[in-house]
Amino acid sequence: MPSNPPIEKVLEELRSGKIAGETKITMECLDAIASSTVYSNAKRPEDFEHEIAEYLALFLRERPRLILLANAARYLLNEVKQGIEKGLSVTELKKLVTLKAMDFNKSMRAAIDKIGEIGARYIEDGDVILTHGASTTVLSILAKAKEEGKSIQVLVTEARPEFQGRILAMALADLGISTTLIVDSAHYYYMKKVHKVVLGATAICPNGCIVGRVGTGAVALAAHEHRVKVYVAANTQKITAEVAFAEEASHERGDPSWVLPQEESRRLGIFVANPTYDITPPEYVSLIITERGAVPPQGVILIAKEIYGWPLVTFKAADFFEYLA
Repeated sequence: MPSNPPIEKVLEELRSGKIAGETKITMECLDAIASSTVYSNAKRPEDFEHEIAEYLALFLRERPRLILLANAARYLLNEVKQGIEKGLSVTELKKLVTLKAMDFNKSMRAAIDKIGEIGARYIEDGDVILTHGASTTVLSILAKAKEEGKSIQVLVTEARPEFQGRILAMALADLGISTTLIVDSAHYYYMKKVHKVVLGATAICPNGCIVGRVGTGAVALAAHEHRVKVYVAANTQKITAEVAFAEEASHERGDPSWVLPQEESRRLGIFVANPTYDITPPEYVSLIITERGAVPPQGVILIAKEIYGWPLVTFKAADFFEYLA
């Protein structure tokens, strides 16, 4: 594969954990794809298609559970295939990819804004809100509530070992929102002071289960025990038709060296486990806030039918891996 700085930069950021939040990751990947076209040496349309598919596969290999990224990849590659069928040249396909990548990102930004607008309706003046990790959609809701003049306090978990919560905490503080960063294990301690929990999601299953950054389920369980409402904010593009997706995601593991350096774990004879995702059952969730409106977890199946048809047929990230040598 020829050198391609935009692609290489995002791959490095994905591997280092520098980019946080599924929406942010997807937008950065699409921006990189759009920028990558100027580095392409493809002579034939089919070669260009394979090149774009290979880049998308590299991103998906780093984040195979990101349904939003997988859907964006499917959309972009379908546009390229249709362009080839219409007889577009390589130059025309490059323009098409740039345009469609920008269009998808534009639609995501519009969805984020709409989710923020809808979600802010559920935030009241004086609320103490707890959230976990970093989520662009959660940030949109809290920013909109602040814009509407509501005085809120936000508790943000660190989301170790990548400390994604620090990114959200800094963004909230920059907006002038009263923000407290807490260690992950303190969520239960603070729950008695919380009015609402607002969480992001990696994916939403047809049965209403939430696949989220590990720790999401524990926060939702604590809220359930304290009778605190839990709102999950997510773009409908994060809905998957695969019921088995949650089980597969629960087996994914992050780099153990983020928890303890490999040489240390070997010296001490300690096995380090770093699960990436956990599953939150629908009974712990009050509402799922999407750009189409707020629905109870039981209503997800109706949106899934609208997106994928019936019976549900979806796209898997692994479908792209055939493009990797």
